[in-house]
Amino acid sequence: MRNLDGLKLSLCQMKVVPGRPDINTEYVLKEIKAASGRGTDILIFPELCISGYLIGDMFEDEGFIGDIQFLNDEIVKSVPLNMTVIFGSVVTSTDRGEDGRRRIYNAAIVAQNGRQLGYVVKTLQPHYRYFDDDKHLYSSRKIAEESAELYRKTGGKSGIENCSVRDLLKVFNIETSIGTVPLGIGICEDFWKEDYSLNPAGILVKKGAELLIAISASPWGWHKNRKRHQVIRKGIEEWGVPLVYVNNTGGQNNGDNVINFDGVSTIYNQAGDIVYEEELYFSGTRDITWNSISGISREQPADDTKELYLGIRSATNYMLNMLPDKRRHVVIGLSGGIDSATVAALMVDILGPDRVHLVNMPYEYSDPGVQALAVKIATNLGCKLEVIPIGGIVDAIAQSTGVDRDTPAHANIQARCRMEILAAEAQKLGGVFTCNANKVEIAFGYGTLDGDMRGWLIPFGDLLKREVRQLAGYFNSFVFKREVIPSRCIEQIPSAELEENQKDPFDYGYPDKRGYHDEWVRAVTEFRWNAERFLDAYMKGSLESELMLEPDTLKKLFPDRKDFIADLERCWKMYQYAFLKRVQAPPIIVVSRRAFGRDLEESLMSPHYTQRYLYLKDQLLGIKS
Repeated sequence: MRNLDGLKLSLCQMKVVPGRPDINTEYVLKEIKAASGRGTDILIFPELCISGYLIGDMFEDEGFIGDIQFLNDEIVKSVPLNMTVIFGSVVTSTDRGEDGRRRIYNAAIVAQNGRQLGYVVKTLQPHYRYFDDDKHLYSSRKIAEESAELYRKTGGKSGIENCSVRDLLKVFNIETSIGTVPLGIGICEDFWKEDYSLNPAGILVKKGAELLIAISASPWGWHKNRKRHQVIRKGIEEWGVPLVYVNNTGGQNNGDNVINFDGVSTIYNQAGDIVYEEELYFSGTRDITWNSISGISREQPADDTKELYLGIRSATNYMLNMLPDKRRHVVIGLSGGIDSATVAALMVDILGPDRVHLVNMPYEYSDPGVQALAVKIATNLGCKLEVIPIGGIVDAIAQSTGVDRDTPAHANIQARCRMEILAAEAQKLGGVFTCNANKVEIAFGYGTLDGDMRGWLIPFGDLLKREVRQLAGYFNSFVFKREVIPSRCIEQIPSAELEENQKDPFDYGYPDKRGYHDEWVRAVTEFRWNAERFLDAYMKGSLESELMLEPDTLKKLFPDRKDFIADLERCWKMYQYAFLKRVQAPPIIVVSRRAFGRDLEESLMSPHYTQRYLYLKDQLLGIKS
């Protein structure tokens, strides 16, 4: 393998604006001009950096795609002599796809000296979670399959005999200041070899690639970068060549979820070691000369809570920045509970106290101590707190509709009245109001449609209660560096305060202790457990260890096995029926392996218990089947 010392790379970790190829192209052209003046050999941009990745059916808009083709040409023509530019964009074909529309590809375009050297089509396209690349974009895997079939059907007049991806992948011999460098270029998933039978990177290396370039639009997920490092290191053990990974920053969305991109562009040497790792959420271009890499940056140490904070903050900031400046005012219903308190801290951190408007809406069931916490939180954050009692409104509606007190209908009236007040306050300001629900409440439908399940955004919709408390502590210790959220607020037992002495019917977790219902929700959503899986683990005595609960947690919660089954079936039914609320919820920021929204596709169905579950239940209760 050749020595790459002296090779001058520029990694552009750009903030992609989805659906705005004009803005993205303007930025790319500016960076090309600047890099040329710095003597860059190879300038690398992320995947789909012209169109954006999560743009839905805009990929079907022929005018939009045509605009991108024009802009691709403008970028190529701008590339000067003695510099190579690699950028991700949409490329079209004259062929028609299975849906009758013109085929388009997710491609890495390679340009030098004002001309296109070629492009690489993505081979391995994800089709899981909120990804559905094959709906709009043709992969090289599919091109190869069709070429082989076309050869067979035409008797060799068209297509390629026994065509495979190996026939389509090519190495680019790039002229640089240190001589010719054989580049193997792939796009994001093409390098996640352990999940696929195909190994595009391995093919490129066998064809002579001595440096691999991975352009990517890889969304942030809590702890995900550790997994990526493991996968790439394992791949390089086989490939034996260095790899440069360039990712984008910024936010994108699909209407139901807010997806965050954290950058963290990375250079791995031929042993798989990280020799350079870019900062989380840094947007811009870094110049790197190969022989000086070892002195630039090593892998950044992990700080789980900081990573969570930065992810939530970045995604929320993206949503705020989509609003005109005059509309960046956020109204929050501040009860004095941990969820609303932490949302308030987040918004003040981003916008400052003058643009955050807190409203406390007490009723006769409201705890005076919790109300006092709301006042203290507002004072600590430097925000004005408006107190608007809802008694008169609630009683008037209850009386006119004949709703009795201490009924679910009466509780829902309270929640809807609070939402109407928040909506009215937001309308007066020209701003928005938040939904303060967490993942456990959303999972079980523990909220009111057109009440506390409404809003512009659910910042913590993918956080368990323990994680909200964890984040609250981080705001105190590291963001504000003082106790803006009182410890009592973090530690108190939550209540919806919709009836006398009401407490939430769930075992939530704390920063130093996991809660059963927190982990129940994680198991169902992220690891796809069902009722049978819980019951099986319970009977084997492994449920506490698998959910990482403290010893004897289940015994304290459920003294009798009948109590455990009753709660399991209660939760399973609540979870299934709550889909009707979830599907109408505001957008949720994706944090975990699976978030509600488009990330976890659901249908409204009645609860199902497998035959094995029913058998195990009978065994546990001593009922002969």
